[in-house]
Amino acid sequence: MATRNLTLKVNHELFGGLLLIGIGAYAYYHGQQYAFGSLARMGPGFLPQVLSMVLCGIGGLLAVTSQLKPSSTVQLQWGQLLIVAASMALFALLLRPAGLFTAAFVGVVISSWADREITWPGRIALALVVAALASLIFIVGLGMNMPLWWG
Repeated sequence: MATRNLTLKVNHELFGGLLLIGIGAYAYYHGQQYAFGSLARMGPGFLPQVLSMVLCGIGGLLAVTSQLKPSSTVQLQWGQLLIVAASMALFALLLRPAGLFTAAFVGVVISSWADREITWPGRIALALVVAALASLIFIVGLGMNMPLWWG
């Protein structure tokens, strides 16, 4: 009897599928604190739990189909990863004292350092657009109670 080696092809789709499974499992776990109900009388936990199961299913499908494609090497670029993580942490720290527009602007400028091809005018333009859209969506559109500027 011949033995066959099982090899795992590591590629971007596999990482994406595993990430979706993780997010779906996290959402399902936290959605269990609400009553599920039934199809006839849906409870407040029905939609979050069903959507998280769908997300896990999509992630599983993506992870399985990633093994059917030719593998490619995945290179982690630790410097860029640390820059983006630092920009997210800085955004979280600046959001309350500095306001949404300022925090988004600074976060985008810092995270854009991970892309070596973008120029300073491009960084500033991107940061202005993202900060303006975030402010319009969350403060004006959704009416969230958070400061826009310092103060």
